[in-house]
Amino acid sequence: MILAHRIRLNPTPAQAIYFAKASGTARFAFNWGRAEWERIYKEGGKPSALSLKKAFNAIKGELFPWTYDVTKSAVEGAFQDLGTAFSNFFREVKTGKVGYPKFKAKHRSKPTFYLANDRFSVSGHQIRVPKLDSPVNMSEPLRFEGRILSGRVSFKSGHWWISIQVEVPDIVPAPVHPGGAIGIDLGLKTLAVTSDGVQIENPRHLSKSLRRLRSLQRSLSRKVKGSANWLKTKARIARSYNRVTCKRVDAIHKMTS
Repeated sequence: MILAHRIRLNPTPAQAIYFAKASGTARFAFNWGRAEWERIYKEGGKPSALSLKKAFNAIKGELFPWTYDVTKSAVEGAFQDLGTAFSNFFREVKTGKVGYPKFKAKHRSKPTFYLANDRFSVSGHQIRVPKLDSPVNMSEPLRFEGRILSGRVSFKSGHWWISIQVEVPDIVPAPVHPGGAIGIDLGLKTLAVTSDGVQIENPRHLSKSLRRLRSLQRSLSRKVKGSANWLKTKARIARSYNRVTCKRVDAIHKMTS
């Protein structure tokens, strides 16, 4: 069984700059491969992610030497993503569920890059990433024990995160609860009502945060799209929505346990 644990990272300013560079390198490699794929296809060739990766590695030393500043897994993962994107497109081309792979824009696509399992190591609250002098602090240790398959670093809502895939033994079925069963009705006015009369109130985290969100949205609308202040306000909005999401998840976890 393969499980993933998503952990928030606490990088230093220098480490955060490295993550941004690695994400930019991955985005550049993906866009380069996307353009080459279309060019080769129009010329009657049959491109593949593997052949494009080999072609990119053959010229990156001369044309793109800055790609060596970060781990080579960033480039490898970009071509894996490109191959997956085209595979999904060709598989669903008749249904139209998956569109033709698009170029990744700097301010629209999520900053992210791939780490192969032999390119990083985890120990307690620390993770070592290639070409970083010191380990990066993790907010919590890895929850699962097993063989690490891969990792993916991403940036969301003002924080860097890593999702680590681990191969673990199949989980043994939990013992049957000796007690009776109850019915649960989920609603809007109340989060849940059980058949034995217990009511769990809905905390309405979004409603309580709407005043601040409206203010930030108005502030964003008054700024020039793409400007530095526009990007800062957009990041503040993302962090506000992330706080609402975390509160909702926390309330559901407490209710179910």
